[in-house]
Order: sequence, then C-alpha cells, then structure tokens
Amino acid sequence: MNKNKGFNVVEKEVKYAGKWLNFEEITYSDSCGHTRHWENVRRTTKGGAVIIIAKMLHSEKIVLIRQFRPPINNYIMEFPAGLVDENESFENAAIRELKEETGYVGKIKKVIPPIHSSPGMTNESVAVAIVEIDEELMENKNPSVAHESTEDIQVFPIEQGKIAAFLKERSDTGDNIDAKLMSFSIGLGF
Repeated sequence: MNKNKGFNVVEKEVKYAGKWLNFEEITYSDSCGHTRHWENVRRTTKGGAVIIIAKMLHSEKIVLIRQFRPPINNYIMEFPAGLVDENESFENAAIRELKEETGYVGKIKKVIPPIHSSPGMTNESVAVAIVEIDEELMENKNPSVAHESTEDIQVFPIEQGKIAAFLKERSDTGDNIDAKLMSFSIGLGF
C-alpha cells in the first residue's frame, strides 16, 4: 500500500550547506503526475532533537526557559531542549540538556516518539521527554547551569496552574512563545 497516494520525491538538491542546516530544493511529483518544487531546511545532524517537559516532584512546578533565538531576533519562552548527538539516546540527551540549560538533574519518566512541529519547512523531528525533578536532592537545591557561551538562558519553574497567565504576561512584555509550550498550556486548560 502506497501511503503517499501518488506523491513521490524525485530529487533533493542542496542549495546551501551549513554546519547545522542545509537549504534544499525538493522536486516531487504530485498525485496527478505534475512536477512540483518545494524549498526546505534539513538538519545536518543525525540524532534529531528532544524537548524536556520537566516537572518538580514536590512543588509540581514545570521548568520553562527563556532564551534568545537569533532567527526571530527575540527571546522566546520554551521548554528546555536540544539536539541529540549521534549515537546518543533521547533519554541521555534529555538528561544532558536539562542539566546544561537549567542546572537541574532529573529522572526520565517517559519518552514520546519523535513528532514534527514544522513539516512544511523542515524535516526536524523532536522527541518529548517527560522528566521528574526531585528538588529535595542536594544537586537540585542550588542548580548550576552549564550552557554554551552562545546561549542566553533564564530558568523559570512555574506552577502548572499558572502557566497560561505566565505566558500571557511574557507575551505582553514582548517575548515570543514556542508553539509546543503554548500547545501544552492550552492542553492544561481542557
């Protein structure tokens, strides 16, 4: 059974090759046999990415970050996240990225298989790691971040019931809101 129902990628041409991303033009045929073209960005890394929904065990706060993102020339509220290194598991990447970006050490509760958040633009897939942080552990009492020098990150543990109001406040001050975080916030309201 052909799951693409007549659609077929014929060629991918790299128009620009960068360190982390390639800009490509895809030539494909549609279900009527017409040749079409599509521009997209493709990750050069092989492992994909992971976002971390980290919940504190005792306070039940969710750990969010505020980070400057050059493509939007602004700060954005989002979940901790990062690229998965080649031959690294989603679980290991999630624990590593959580520590680097927030200073917290957590325990993986579940990993949701990769999803695509912007398939019209990129092939990037993102796994979702659900992580529990025991804030009573000594290493979590005064977390120390170890993010890269190119990252500008602030950490915000927010009560679950206050996330929607917090995001509105951040948006009102000019911050952007990541789609995955906003979807999570909307889901909490259902």
